[in-house]
Amino acid sequence: MYRPGYSLLVEYIDTNSMQVWAYTCTYMTHMCTSRCTQSTYISSIIYSFMELLKITEYNPWWDTGEVRKELCPPYERRMIYKIISSFEVRSVTVLRGPRRTGKSTLLYQSIRYLLSKGIDPEHILFFSFDDEKGTITDLLEEYKNVVLEKPFDKFKKLYVFLDEVHKCKNWSEQVKRYYDLYPNIKFILSGSVSFEIGTKATVNLVGRTIELILNPMSFGEYLSLKGIQVPSFGKPLKQFLLTEARIRPYFNHFLVTGGFPELVNEERKDRIKEYVLSSIVRRAVYGDLIHEGGISDPESMMALVRAIAEMPGILLNHDKLGSDIGRDRRTVSSYISRLEYSMIIRTLGNIRKSGISSSKKLRKGYPVSSALTFTFKGFELEDRDLGRVVEVAVLNEINAEYFWRHRGNEVDFIIGNKGNVAVEVKLGKTRKIFFEQYGKIRDLKKAFVISKQESGSGRAGSVKYQTVPVWALCAGAGVEDLRNE
Repeated sequence: MYRPGYSLLVEYIDTNSMQVWAYTCTYMTHMCTSRCTQSTYISSIIYSFMELLKITEYNPWWDTGEVRKELCPPYERRMIYKIISSFEVRSVTVLRGPRRTGKSTLLYQSIRYLLSKGIDPEHILFFSFDDEKGTITDLLEEYKNVVLEKPFDKFKKLYVFLDEVHKCKNWSEQVKRYYDLYPNIKFILSGSVSFEIGTKATVNLVGRTIELILNPMSFGEYLSLKGIQVPSFGKPLKQFLLTEARIRPYFNHFLVTGGFPELVNEERKDRIKEYVLSSIVRRAVYGDLIHEGGISDPESMMALVRAIAEMPGILLNHDKLGSDIGRDRRTVSSYISRLEYSMIIRTLGNIRKSGISSSKKLRKGYPVSSALTFTFKGFELEDRDLGRVVEVAVLNEINAEYFWRHRGNEVDFIIGNKGNVAVEVKLGKTRKIFFEQYGKIRDLKKAFVISKQESGSGRAGSVKYQTVPVWALCAGAGVEDLRNE
């Protein structure tokens, strides 16, 4: 049966792939069976065709059987193995991390892996909500009716990748519905802002998720992306020390560029600064937090970002910060929470005497990347400021959640399941080390001093510690108990 709408689309379809034409014919057949007026039919089919064309553009492997090389570079971050291992687990995989750390690339690389294992290309759906509108429900129904042409439960396994999913309104409710109805659909989601991921999804997807945090690249990943040979992650420290003359000279540039993949080969400081401000900080504050987080005063938010970026490890005194940026302490508290959810900063709690918990009143703030400190503070830092920058790199490497501070005694980072591993960053020789004092409230298992380049061992009172060069740690040296995995 001829239906108006065919002639309106023929010329446009002729300029596009046969794959899109096949999907469009399927949709037309579906529409011919429905009862609708001619005008409704025409508008519906044109709209649906445009939406379908958009979807197929995100999924070129339906036509070619492979991911385009420009979307899927050969170098893979270590996180890829965690994503792949999650494919066989009945859960929603949520990958979140700061902007421009390579989340989308990891999703494409995961799709490349599935295709290499013989998964039918049409059984893999990718869509990004970064610049697109719509609902997950409409997307999946279109995919089912036009591409698969069968109900979801007729397939053994389907893979649905949704990038920047937090920008889709009510995303968690929609994912939960399909997750509960169709155990054969594996959802892999990514998001740069964890504001909703940390609140609504906690309720809607409780017990249903595997959460993976993607920090900026480590020094080892930075070197590998530059094509510089480095010992495999986790190899003994001794192997890394043998490479010192070859790889340590790159460490300062790594700190300046902060682990962002697109800055690995950038030497111009003005371009680094503009990239960090425009692609990461302003995009989060003036974009994500205004639209999704309800922020009405982005200038004060930017002032708070600057305060934390310029002094990594700053004690988050809400009254003082409020005075500095012209806001009350409740607003500062709210802004800090939202900046942390947006993954522009991260905070550490002061560990309590017993149990694994921290004081809510005494917290430290760090920028998510050392590049933020150079961007706001300047590229010629004094030794004290450089030490704080190094703390950011160490924090990202060991993934600490706590520090310890009591009556003037302080340890930079506390890790371990029982808070029994103490880590101090000490680039010079003037800072006193308080491992012995911390050991009086905890059964201290191990202690480490992260140095500029020294290695070996030492003592702080009765506590013996191991000294590890910061460049070697961040390059991936395997030191037992020195990372929270």
